[in-house]
Amino acid sequence: MTQFQHYQPTKITFGAGEIKQIGQLVTKYGKRCLIVSEPIFDAVKPAYDRIFSLLEEQGIEVTHFDGVVPNPPTSVVGLGRQVAIEAKCDVILAIGGGSSIDTAKIISATINVDSLDWEHWFATYDSPFGDIQPLPAETVPLIAVPTTSGTGSQVTHAAVITNVEQHAKLTLFHPDFYPREALIDPELMLTLPARMTAMTGFDAFSHAFESFTGSKSSPFVDSMALQAMTLVVENLPNIVDDGSDLFGRCQLAMADTLGGIALANGGAGAPHPLGEILGSKKTNLPHGLTLAVVYPAYVQIQWRKQPERYAQVAELFGAVGSTEEKAQSLSTYLVTFLKRIGLESNLTQVGVTKEDVASLEPAFCFDLPLTTGEEMKQVLRASLV
Repeated sequence: MTQFQHYQPTKITFGAGEIKQIGQLVTKYGKRCLIVSEPIFDAVKPAYDRIFSLLEEQGIEVTHFDGVVPNPPTSVVGLGRQVAIEAKCDVILAIGGGSSIDTAKIISATINVDSLDWEHWFATYDSPFGDIQPLPAETVPLIAVPTTSGTGSQVTHAAVITNVEQHAKLTLFHPDFYPREALIDPELMLTLPARMTAMTGFDAFSHAFESFTGSKSSPFVDSMALQAMTLVVENLPNIVDDGSDLFGRCQLAMADTLGGIALANGGAGAPHPLGEILGSKKTNLPHGLTLAVVYPAYVQIQWRKQPERYAQVAELFGAVGSTEEKAQSLSTYLVTFLKRIGLESNLTQVGVTKEDVASLEPAFCFDLPLTTGEEMKQVLRASLV
């Protein structure tokens, strides 16, 4: 008999124009709102102005922390936490991509903590599954409004934070990190630049792929992951070409959300730690790009372990033939797809050298359920081609 667990506590509001509900949604949880975002640039300023206005109409006192940066470090989280404490915020609204939502998750979880011991947090909340230690204090309600389609952070219990002492991107996990609600309005994604659309879209694909080929697959995970990958393959190239296509943006936002739910229940595979170590210790490359440059080599090395599943994914790109032929062809299809959406597909193309790879290899001193540390080093070396 099939046995599995599936958990998704975040209430989802989805649809073009649904941002109009943000004031009523926030006021259910509090009246002193901390907005967490990256610095506002001209193209998105009208959207933020509208959100501020909608909150003010509900009598909500707004404090804006706009200090989020890509690959958010512990220092930025600490600054945002202090802003929230001083303003006595009782609800948090994260607006943006994964960096903003992940930062907001940890601010939400630490506002009521007397002091923040990062060493303890990274050592205690480092596993997505298994025994869960309680958080030291009650969290503040968090609402997530994504403006990209890729990270899935609005529906996960994970927060990727850069440990400034170790110079490493690490992932914190806890069921209490799930946002209470996620408002997903594809209209907010219409101004996302083509390259960022491509990188975040491939991130969504990777979440679904790793869940589908992972060690914790289930009927729910498989169904959501396959649908997410299908939506990315069918829509991402066109949206890279024409970011104003609202229907396509809706499809990508759906893929992002489905991929995030699959990831939260199925878990990530080796490409994610590969990308995080590559991004934090070497280049500070965007997360989606670090995935793109290791994925072709990864699937070429791994397909023999799960040929049926790799063949199913290859079929989404049009592969035909025997199971083995389709599975083996997936790497080539991915290279073609990445080129089509304007992304690099190996380390050399983004300036990473053999010497850089050699310096990164000691970090892979751990094994994952389906990939050993030695195999991850092999993927890095093969990604130089």
